[in-house]
Amino acid sequence: MPKRPRLLLLDANAVFAAFRHGAWEGLCASYEIVLPSTVVRVEGMFYESRETGRRVYLDLPALVASGTVTQYEADAAEIAATLARFSPPFRRRVDPGEAEAISYLLANPGEDVRFVSADGSALEAVAMLGLAENAMCLAEALERCGHARALPREHGPAFFREHISVGRQRFVTGEGLA
Repeated sequence: MPKRPRLLLLDANAVFAAFRHGAWEGLCASYEIVLPSTVVRVEGMFYESRETGRRVYLDLPALVASGTVTQYEADAAEIAATLARFSPPFRRRVDPGEAEAISYLLANPGEDVRFVSADGSALEAVAMLGLAENAMCLAEALERCGHARALPREHGPAFFREHISVGRQRFVTGEGLA
């Protein structure tokens, strides 16, 4: 098994899945967690419990304040430059938190970090920019730190490989790139 990265850069759906499946504590104990500021302040306020259908509120700013996670804040110019790499139709498929996460990857080349997302467009975007080696699925991140568990398909390796493959094809053909 490949070595475990030092940092995990999580988008909102990965944060929700980690909490929903009881894996948050294990991730925080095993990795340095970085969250885009958009996830901390806007996208990650709550998720819907699949068991009860009720909102489960998260206090991600408190986790930043306590040092449990690190918040990354890209400025508007960085996010605009990141999104400008994609064609307008594809650009609209990348959520703000994901755009900020991709900005982090571009601003920190060579850092021992993996972007964790279950959004197909975000995974494709990373691969389209030649950054597929800086991404992984939540299932793999949990397996590498000894906290493996059953997760929905979108957090697993088959979904991840499928979308990374599409993104790599687009990298070659230029489809979706500006």
